[in-house]
Amino acid sequence: MTFGSVLVRQPRLGARNVTRMTRSELDDAPRDGDARATNIRSRRPAILVLVSFYPPAYRAGGPPRTVPRIVDALSDEFRFGIVTRDGDLGVTTHLAGVVPDRWMTHGRGRRLYLSTRRRWTGGVIASIRRTRHDALYLNSLFSFEFSLTPLLLRRAGIVPRRGLVIAPRGELDASALAFKRRRKRLYIWLARTLGLLADATWHAASENEAAAITGHFGARAPVAIAADIPSQPVESVSVPPKEAGRLDVVFLSRIARMKNLDFAISVLRDVKGIVNFDVFGPIEDHRYWAECARAADALPGNVKFRYRGVVQPEEVAGVLQRHHLFLLPTQGESFGHAIAESLMAGCPVLISDQTRWRDLEARRCGWDVPLSRPDRFSAVIDRCVRMDDAEFVEWAEGARRVGREAAYDPALDAAYRRIFRAATRRSRDLAEERVAI
Repeated sequence: MTFGSVLVRQPRLGARNVTRMTRSELDDAPRDGDARATNIRSRRPAILVLVSFYPPAYRAGGPPRTVPRIVDALSDEFRFGIVTRDGDLGVTTHLAGVVPDRWMTHGRGRRLYLSTRRRWTGGVIASIRRTRHDALYLNSLFSFEFSLTPLLLRRAGIVPRRGLVIAPRGELDASALAFKRRRKRLYIWLARTLGLLADATWHAASENEAAAITGHFGARAPVAIAADIPSQPVESVSVPPKEAGRLDVVFLSRIARMKNLDFAISVLRDVKGIVNFDVFGPIEDHRYWAECARAADALPGNVKFRYRGVVQPEEVAGVLQRHHLFLLPTQGESFGHAIAESLMAGCPVLISDQTRWRDLEARRCGWDVPLSRPDRFSAVIDRCVRMDDAEFVEWAEGARRVGREAAYDPALDAAYRRIFRAATRRSRDLAEERVAI
């Protein structure tokens, strides 16, 4: 296999979309219009997806939003089976409308929601062994149930060795690795030593994530860069009236240290004018939330802090459209769905420079600021406080424009097709190797 890599660049929209794969995979993967592509479409190769949470789950952020959009976009060419949990992040109740431990057909994909008992008695492994598939798509690197165990058994030959695509979903970001650092470093060492990912194609959502992958698994690791597929923008957008001297700010994300809510609170301390700061999202880390609550209690009287609970997916756009600024000083995002949704809703964003959304001020849709400059965060918020309605409408229109460009990027579907075509071709290569042996 040739490991020299080549970049195929797609149009720059809200963020850069780049597909990078090994040269041999790019050369061998069938193109639209050729005979091999037609044959693949006629028999629709099967992709088995392992993901910790899947709709109607929504509290876990990125993967429950990303994977269904991949399924919807590519089901004309591939058949998808999804194996996941029967619950949501941080809750003990079962998902509504789900029949655990039984394959369900819904929309364009088949789903298997495994109960806790079934997962811990080999349900994930049994599903891999019993479900015909041409490629395995893992949506985590560090999940014991949905990544490590399948990879170990795949290496041992206990589950079928098919083409493998793995999306770390930001888990290799330096800030993410700082949490439970020793355990994660041991995992990476084990994976490299045992060759668990030696034949994997990596799916990165950004160039930064691709660099993190090659930094840990070597420059020869085959990496495909394809941005997550955003949700479609709402048809009608309304923006709230903006009065100079007042500002409605929203934080909408999981309450976890990576999302940096305490930093967001801290940069509001010196802001002038009247600021309403609404926080939405599931509390994932209760100890961290207690720290944030104490910091919020110390805010000055001109800043009103309110925790507003969890937002249902269908309510997100409405929440964003009631605010003037989306504040998310995250320590790292592989994509940033909430950022995309805010832009599509016409709500300008103030985010860190640790995401793929960059050069926002030049496009008059928001600001991306280094975390080393909390004073700059405060200055931007002060600027937004001073905005009158006419200026705010101009920034809201800029946000909406950039959000729509990202949502309607035609290059994304093609990038994902190339990833899965290469993975299914790898399955054929592995089958030929077994026959030769």
